[in-house]
Amino acid sequence: MLKAGLLLLALFIGLALLVQLKKLQSFDEGIAQKIFKTRSKSKTQLMLFFTALGRPRGFIVIIFLLAFVPGFRTSVLLPAGIALGFVWVSAYLLKRLIKRPRPKGQRLVEERDHSFPSYHATCSSTLFCCVALGGSSLYPLLTGLFMAISLVMAGMIGYSRIYLGIHYLSDVLGGWFLGTGFALILQWFLTTNSIL
Repeated sequence: MLKAGLLLLALFIGLALLVQLKKLQSFDEGIAQKIFKTRSKSKTQLMLFFTALGRPRGFIVIIFLLAFVPGFRTSVLLPAGIALGFVWVSAYLLKRLIKRPRPKGQRLVEERDHSFPSYHATCSSTLFCCVALGGSSLYPLLTGLFMAISLVMAGMIGYSRIYLGIHYLSDVLGGWFLGTGFALILQWFLTTNSIL
């Protein structure tokens, strides 16, 4: 768990450097154009739903519901709360340090702050990594289910940001690397020190 978390944070740093040096701009714009061509009215409604889940109100609802699952308050929500606080502040500071402008044109919603890393991708990957790890430790027979749900939820929230025209692929990947990397390291620390 520790090695995987450190690897993801190293990938995040490498990606951040490439973004800062503007080495991924053409690639990111090309991917975005391909995704825009798949837009439809029904798909847009679905993407708006997933983007709303990645906002603070959506997280509050998800966390409220998770609190009713037996054992999740300690095994999932405790590490998720610590991790979310850390990655939110980290993403906030990194956005102001890197100052990558958001994509222009073809936006279906508006955002005001900088683009890299995506808050939605960072926070959703953090929360759902904690759900997958904590849920699997509590209910080992449901490991596959927890992993699948977590991947789909974090994946769709991140994808929705590109689809809606307000993030690049590298913004979302950066968020996933940062959020998942920190969640893995925190989970390793809490487990190793018998806190969980």
